[in-house]
Amino acid sequence: MIHDLFAAIGVLVILGAVMVIAKLCYKRLTPEGARKTIHIVMGCTALALPYIFEYKQSAVYLGIAAIALLVLMRRNEVLRKAGIALLGVERKTLGDIYFVIAIVIVFVLHQSTFEYIIPIAILTFADSIAALVGITYGRYNMAQHEEEAAKSREGSVMFFIVAFICTLIPLQLMSGVGRTEVLVISFLIGILAAMIEAVTRKGNDNLMLPLLTFSILQYNIEQPLDLIFTNFGIMLLLLVIVFVVYKITNITRLSMTYSMLVGYIIMILGDITWVAPPLMLFLTFGILPMMKNEEKNMMQTYKVIECNSIIGIICLVLSGFFPEYREILNISFSLSFAINLAINTYSRLINFQNRQVSVAVVYGFVKAIGFIALPTFAIIGMHGLIFAIYLVFVAIAMPFAVSLNKKYNYKKVGDETFKANKILVGVCVALFTVILVILGGVYDLFG
Repeated sequence: MIHDLFAAIGVLVILGAVMVIAKLCYKRLTPEGARKTIHIVMGCTALALPYIFEYKQSAVYLGIAAIALLVLMRRNEVLRKAGIALLGVERKTLGDIYFVIAIVIVFVLHQSTFEYIIPIAILTFADSIAALVGITYGRYNMAQHEEEAAKSREGSVMFFIVAFICTLIPLQLMSGVGRTEVLVISFLIGILAAMIEAVTRKGNDNLMLPLLTFSILQYNIEQPLDLIFTNFGIMLLLLVIVFVVYKITNITRLSMTYSMLVGYIIMILGDITWVAPPLMLFLTFGILPMMKNEEKNMMQTYKVIECNSIIGIICLVLSGFFPEYREILNISFSLSFAINLAINTYSRLINFQNRQVSVAVVYGFVKAIGFIALPTFAIIGMHGLIFAIYLVFVAIAMPFAVSLNKKYNYKKVGDETFKANKILVGVCVALFTVILVILGGVYDLFG
């Protein structure tokens, strides 16, 4: 334990030293350059943790100390001046704190050294190099909306290349994974990591990138080669579907990327049966009826994808923590997308198609049942009573959708409308889940 204490002190000394050096060189570097310098040095230091710590809890204590120092630096004016190289960027970000949290979580969870090295190496090198390339050479901005962070095509391509290398070398040298599997997994993680970096903002990539990369890596190294190729094929199919939807609707390019990422995460955390509801929502939200020019001109950012998928993702994650309720949560997962499709359809008909309220309510309900509820019933084979309750909850959501559309201007969707929709869907799904758990304990509905 004494050895770990000295190692932790050494890491904190390195952190302090690099911040002092970056401050001294601050005028020669851009604010982003100074920040990325600290990012790379501390990332390289973090890569050494498996070799300098004997106990995993030592990394937890070190992380707490580092976060306390970073928070204090934000609060204290003197320390803030000392840390100007880290806090000097104009954009508000908690990226430095997320950076520490992600390192600690991955370190605690990893079993093999390469499982830790790969996510942290991608976070350290791919993120920094892509940012510097994008700033210096970026010419083509993929963002199409003011709410989306500027992301250059050149930076994303460089991110993929570096992430591919950061995965390939440790997998080849430190694991027993076959050569073909190494190439496919490295390519897959390179693409997915580039997607994660493209859609995150305000420093969230420092948290999401290593955690999702770690999860994707763990999932794929345990799979046989034919299943890896199957999942890769499904991802390519999702890419084609997303591109087609992009052409006929009003989602942005980064929303396409976000959709692909959500689809892949659902596929690896669930299975193909979990993919059907979000896929049907994604395929049908902009058709029946087709979008008119006025609606197409209202670009939909990643927040729309997030609003429609977040409750379902929560159900999926909970199914991993509570496997005994996985079947129930699968049905609740489906319900979340059915309600979102019903609400979206109603809102489109009222705001852009000039339909009567009664017509829009019935149309939204029928569309949700036809495209999501019935396919779920066919795939899962849920009990008739459960299906009836499912339909009731879709119907219950419709009057609230009418009220929300009167309260908010859905021609200019924003954070208020997203928040209201998520609360409505979340409450309905939570109540539905509780009812299913109670019924499951009384009657044999899931036998």
